[in-house]
Amino acid sequence: MKHPYLVLAFLIFCCGHVYSQKVEILKKSDTFQRKKKSREVVYWSNPADTSGLEYVATISSRTVAMESKALSRLWALAVSRGMKSGANTFMFHSYTDTDSTKPELTLDFFFADDSALQRNTDREEKNVVYIFGNKGKAIPLNINGEEVKIPADSFLRYEVPFGTELKLSKGGTFGGSTGSIRAEVGKPALYYAVSGFGLGGMVPPPGSVGLSFNTGRITPMDPHFARMLMDIQKQRK
Repeated sequence: MKHPYLVLAFLIFCCGHVYSQKVEILKKSDTFQRKKKSREVVYWSNPADTSGLEYVATISSRTVAMESKALSRLWALAVSRGMKSGANTFMFHSYTDTDSTKPELTLDFFFADDSALQRNTDREEKNVVYIFGNKGKAIPLNINGEEVKIPADSFLRYEVPFGTELKLSKGGTFGGSTGSIRAEVGKPALYYAVSGFGLGGMVPPPGSVGLSFNTGRITPMDPHFARMLMDIQKQRK
């Protein structure tokens, strides 16, 4: 990921102007010694695979939203604290939003050695697209010329075979968003949110401005945030 510090700094700056937040270290290792300065904290995709992982801390991020919930801001705050603690990977622990004005996200942070990080990267899907919908209601989207509905509080998954492309379109009274995703050898999975997503503002990945979507109706998502979001949706089922 390019410029992770800038992305997190911008998100946290926005949080400070709109939200009253609290980040708390619930538990931390008594033996962990910070190895080096972490430049990125990635999602750990297989909790059963702990070889090469060293526990760092469990961190809770809570906020009182003045306007609406923003899960992405909670995530950014927790990840920033985890990075400062020396972690370079995280696992989802829990998310509570029974009180809609005081959501709380808890993540477990670890330090992964180079071999572990490589295994984690190798597990990533290739040439797959995930499209997240709205909270509370299905939302329509045109995919390859056919209108489909993204289920409420869920997502759609599309494989993009080599030599093909996936065309996305979201129209509206004041314009719309369109774009095409072409399959490439070794291309990592991509994640998108359709406008109106109820869990809060999405975290765009660095470099996403180069995509062909012409408005914010279809928004690229940070892959590590998106994978955590899948865990939250599984928790709710």
